[in-house]
Amino acid sequence: MDTRETQVLENAAMLYTAIPEYLSGDKQKKEIAHLLVDLIDSLDDIEYARSGTPLYDIIGGDLPGRRKQSILALERKYELTKREAHILRYLANDRNPTYIANALRIATATAKTHKYAIFRKLGVHSTKEFKQLLATYGNDSAEDFPILSTKH
Repeated sequence: MDTRETQVLENAAMLYTAIPEYLSGDKQKKEIAHLLVDLIDSLDDIEYARSGTPLYDIIGGDLPGRRKQSILALERKYELTKREAHILRYLANDRNPTYIANALRIATATAKTHKYAIFRKLGVHSTKEFKQLLATYGNDSAEDFPILSTKH
């Protein structure tokens, strides 16, 4: 078992042990959400390493939630590379370049370069502007989202 697989199992165990505390009201929703995102990120790392395709691309339009659909729509509209799309997901989940670098086993400077290349393509200059863009996409009509639209 490699370190990525070990990380998935560790993240799954942390989430599993936190669920009873969440159900009893001792854990906050935000804490559970971070554990869940960590698990999804680690699964995404494995799939990306195996196939070169992020996990979210495999499940495509079947993703639940408007935020995920917004991320996919941004990827397509701004023609992000596979690597940029992968990093965009981390950024959308409030991950900083240091976290991204550690998760993807790349240099922090490389993660920062990707972040700013993504920001440049999206036409934003800060994390705050990025979050606003992401929220705006979450409120647009389905026709702005090729994966949601019935028109192909």
